[in-house]
Order: sequence, then C-alpha cells, then structure tokens
Amino acid sequence: MTDRLRQSLMASRTEIEAGLAEAEAELARVRQRARELEELIALGTATVLAAEMISGGRASVPAAGVPRAPMNDLAADQARMASEMGAAHEKSKDELQSRLGKAAQK
Repeated sequence: MTDRLRQSLMASRTEIEAGLAEAEAELARVRQRARELEELIALGTATVLAAEMISGGRASVPAAGVPRAPMNDLAADQARMASEMGAAHEKSKDELQSRLGKAAQK
C-alpha cells in the first residue's frame, strides 16, 4: 500500500513540476507580448498625435481646395509633439501596468 502511495505521490510531483515549467514558459510569452503591446500602444498614440498635428488639431483632413492655416514655428511644433508623445507613452505604459497588476491580483 505504501509503495502505491509513494508512486502516486511521485507521479503527482512530476506532473506538478511539468505544469509549473509550462506555466513559467507561458508567463514569459505573456510578458513578451505585453512588451510588444506597450510598444504598439506607444506607436499608435504617436501616430494619432502626428496625424492631429498634420491636420492642425482637427480630426479630419480638410476638403481639397480649402486653404489651411499656415504652420507655426516648425521647431516648436516638433518639440510639442515630442513632449506629447512622451507623455502619451508614459500614460499608456502606466495604464497597462496598472491593468496587468489588477489582473494579476484576481
């Protein structure tokens, strides 16, 4: 009887160790995907900000033949865009980390 119990416990331990190794591998894949998603969010945010800058802050492109207001100081616009992109990246990164933290707590 004790031999069967011992064998059963050893088999269970082996299964648990295999499951743990599989879970660790999955966690590594999820963390990599989270990093990729953070980069995509930052890129998407930067793209939206750049599109807004190009369109003069309007959501849509003006119709053909409609004059647009001249661009202000290009260097100032670029500096503002860089600052906004940095802030958006940090915000999206913080939000994602917060969401991941909440999901891990569940």
